[in-house]
Amino acid sequence: MASAPTATNTQEMDYPSPWQNAWERSKTHIGLQIGFSIVLLAALAAIFAPLIAPADPYAQSLTSRLLPAVWQPNGSWDHILGTDAYGRDVLSRLLYGTQVTMIVGFGAAVVSGIVGSVLGILGGYFGGKVDAVVIFLINVKLAMPGVLIALSLVSIFGGSLISITVILALLFWDRFAVVARTATQQVCANEYIAAAECVGASRTWIIFREILPNIANQIIIIGSLEMAIAILVEAALSFLGLGIQPPTPSWGILVSEARAFMFLKPHLIVIPGMAIFILVIGINLLGDGIRDVTAPQGRN
Repeated sequence: MASAPTATNTQEMDYPSPWQNAWERSKTHIGLQIGFSIVLLAALAAIFAPLIAPADPYAQSLTSRLLPAVWQPNGSWDHILGTDAYGRDVLSRLLYGTQVTMIVGFGAAVVSGIVGSVLGILGGYFGGKVDAVVIFLINVKLAMPGVLIALSLVSIFGGSLISITVILALLFWDRFAVVARTATQQVCANEYIAAAECVGASRTWIIFREILPNIANQIIIIGSLEMAIAILVEAALSFLGLGIQPPTPSWGILVSEARAFMFLKPHLIVIPGMAIFILVIGINLLGDGIRDVTAPQGRN
């Protein structure tokens, strides 16, 4: 009579998920932490600007023109960064300008990301005529001078917040399409895609459950880059008088309005310029950090 099998104590090894690995890497990634802190601070300033702004950003007072900042002689805590040529509080306009900057940058990145990623995934997955159409659209877009097209469209449709966001979104989708198409083709070459097709999985299921999660890393990285570029382009358009129109506060408008006083009151042009510089650097650090901590090889 055969004896009963002896029970053996087996210990299963728990392997951390990719998200757990990314979380652990993020704790030691200085660049990611700095970038996230900068972007988070800008987002909080934009959200809570009506609560933390010390004054009405539109209120003018000709008797309070060009007041010095608090660290300058005769400066006052009533206007920490001083006032502009119209007597408006610079700190309040800087905080409210963060709203415009974040809306345009984030909105343009999201819209262009959706448009470009959809085209890239469809072209990379279906191939054939669909891919040929996508490649044609990408080539047409790459042949267009982006900034010149932006200047032309803004002069036609105006410099409202919505129009600028949509125009910038339609100008930057091609990078998403190129990256999403290439990444989709690489993913489709893996065996698990063929296995999913063999068991009868629908194309929609394969795209959303197999392809999209595996290329999300690349899309997020491109999104951070495009957000930074959109912020710079919006500031340039506003500086030239073709973007957000006064008296709406925008960092580009603050720089433009301070040109006449750049030698008399240099802080009026340095502060918004540094704000643009720091935010763009923070977004790039955040994007690079996300790339590093989510990479399979775990770069640091």
